[in-house]
Amino acid sequence: MPQETFVRVAIDRPLDRLFDYRCPPELRPLPGQRVRLPFGRTDTVGVVMESVETPAVASSRIRALGALIDPDPVLTAPLLELLRFTARYYHHPLGEVVLNALPPALRRGAPLPDPRVPESLWRADIDADQPRRIGPRQQATIDALREARAPLTRDALNDLTGLGLRRAELERMAARGLLAAEPAASGTPEPSEDGGPAVPLTPEQRDAIAEIIGQTGRPTVFLLDGVTGSGKTEVYLEAAARSLARGGQVLILIPEIALTPQLIQRVSRRFPGQVAALHSGLAAGERLRAWDDARRGERPLLLGTRSALFTPLPRLGLIIVDEEHDPAYKQQDGLHYHARDLAILRGHIESLPVVLGSATPTLETLEKARSGRYRHLRLGTRPDGSRPPAVNCLDTRVHATDEGLSAPMLDAMRRTLAQGRQCFILLNRRGFARVLTCDHCGWVADCPRCDAHLTVHASIRRSICHLCGFTQPLTESCPQCGQPLRHLGVGTQRLERALSRHFPDTPLMRLDRDSIRRRGALERSLETIRAMDAGIVVGTQILAKGHDFPRVGLVGIIDVDQGLFSSDLRAAEQTLQLVLQAAGRAGRAGDPGEVLIQTGHPEHPLMRALRAGDYAAMVGPLLDERRHSGMPPYGYLALVRVDGPGPEATQRQAEEMARELRRHAREVRVLGPAPAPRHRVNRRYREQILLASSRRATLHHTLGETRRHWEEHPPPRNLRISIDVDPITLA
Repeated sequence: MPQETFVRVAIDRPLDRLFDYRCPPELRPLPGQRVRLPFGRTDTVGVVMESVETPAVASSRIRALGALIDPDPVLTAPLLELLRFTARYYHHPLGEVVLNALPPALRRGAPLPDPRVPESLWRADIDADQPRRIGPRQQATIDALREARAPLTRDALNDLTGLGLRRAELERMAARGLLAAEPAASGTPEPSEDGGPAVPLTPEQRDAIAEIIGQTGRPTVFLLDGVTGSGKTEVYLEAAARSLARGGQVLILIPEIALTPQLIQRVSRRFPGQVAALHSGLAAGERLRAWDDARRGERPLLLGTRSALFTPLPRLGLIIVDEEHDPAYKQQDGLHYHARDLAILRGHIESLPVVLGSATPTLETLEKARSGRYRHLRLGTRPDGSRPPAVNCLDTRVHATDEGLSAPMLDAMRRTLAQGRQCFILLNRRGFARVLTCDHCGWVADCPRCDAHLTVHASIRRSICHLCGFTQPLTESCPQCGQPLRHLGVGTQRLERALSRHFPDTPLMRLDRDSIRRRGALERSLETIRAMDAGIVVGTQILAKGHDFPRVGLVGIIDVDQGLFSSDLRAAEQTLQLVLQAAGRAGRAGDPGEVLIQTGHPEHPLMRALRAGDYAAMVGPLLDERRHSGMPPYGYLALVRVDGPGPEATQRQAEEMARELRRHAREVRVLGPAPAPRHRVNRRYREQILLASSRRATLHHTLGETRRHWEEHPPPRNLRISIDVDPITLA
């Protein structure tokens, strides 16, 4: 009788353990394969993690696997190692970590997509001297094929043109004698022979590329520290081209979808037909196809937001993390992982270089580069020879504001528009007004579910809570005394109205989350901005997200004061980053630009540092503060959060949790519990406990022992406990 075999399987449940199953004789599952299996009274999907000779429980109690879903593993061995570390480091159930690394359809047990059928290659087949009536879409297609000087697939044509060409459209062009089709060879596309970078590289760029490529096959971390407009993206693309030419795959991470359209187009133009994009703006089927194309190696370059980090890439040779400072790389719910940090670990596991790029690196990254743990590559000049714009402050104690706009700001805008250039006005607060209140009786429109005021959205006549989404019709009269209500504070919608009053004949558009909700709205907005010769764009931090707009002459920042005196750990650092990233939109294409910041505290050290213009000098005092207080990067933090439907029960559970943490603490400070800055959100109350230590190992020991305790003595089911290791905000 053949010896029984067993496997340990990860299942998408909030349980910190793997489950043993018996393998029927006909099944030989491998680590990384999906399987169907009985669990409780239902069937579910799991991922095999390892084979075991001796199960953890009596073999008579072990159930048999149902069936293999995939013929081969969908998760590679290095990726399984990364996922195991992720679960340990962030103290999250391993099954949830592993299953959530898969696209949603695969978690539910859907089959993998069928391999792509090789597409036809298309080439221009029109005689240049032969007169034809050709439409603009047809002409753009022909021009793209002539520019490429090689036949292209339909996907590669769409990458180059952005036209969304359908096969039937190309076949109609072929029937008219404009195009010709030829069969394409199956398999992985060859790297593009595009003749090198689109623009001449500076000596700094060439040196950076040589350093990166020189570490191929070695687990090296680079900080590509370049001023805004210094050509970091061209360094990424050239390093990627050389890695692809060696037969490797490249992963480029970007912080959020706001950066995706422009970067996808730029990368796709450089590598037509070789790019897979993964982000939340894609339909489920598109995401699954892109994921599988990358897994199979059919698209050797993967561009995506943080979850793309967990895509299996069998020939991965280079990882690039663009705008590494961006908080969007940290997931704020569920599994609180940081994609930048895990990208560095994946590079170590798979022995490959990782490039972290930013004009404003985080203090943690900058300190590691200064200490020699990361290689520091600097791009101190712009390829066009222009210099970053000067930053000046407008004292709002001296210059009164009209709906957020001071007279000097309006004068600067008029000068800029008269020169035929654009004005970007940044206010990191969407909506019309922050508060709706009554001066007569003091009534304020508050959210009934949260500790927050409702934000006025005048364009849709609603008051909305930006924490939980509660909405109600906008009222003009006080519900208590009947007096007219006032709108306090300025949001982007109110600023838009004020600007349209001051500049009635100037093109004006707003770019914030409310204006780009519909599919394709962001891409259309960005194209509109690029087409504007002289106009005004008002928006939130989306304006600062790495876009390249050559006509911007003025960046006006309406209010930075909320970040100057915040008690949050990284508020000052993130304020500096936002201002400098926004300032970097101005003065490109060789033209000098101007940045004006409205503030009531121009004497604040941060404002003085901004005027000096040296980011490394700006963050020096912040690093000194962190060193003296033992905060990151000189210490380690974790937040334990408890939330529940009632304040008393939540507080009791948090106090019990704090006692247990202190019982296991060794060289760990346990602070709290205390109400979270937003104590009530969506009818749930939140308490939090801060852990701080000078040693990472002792912090994790305390968390691990306490977590085992609460798993053995679970809290009431209506209370939730979460752990946030290396939090980027204490709010």
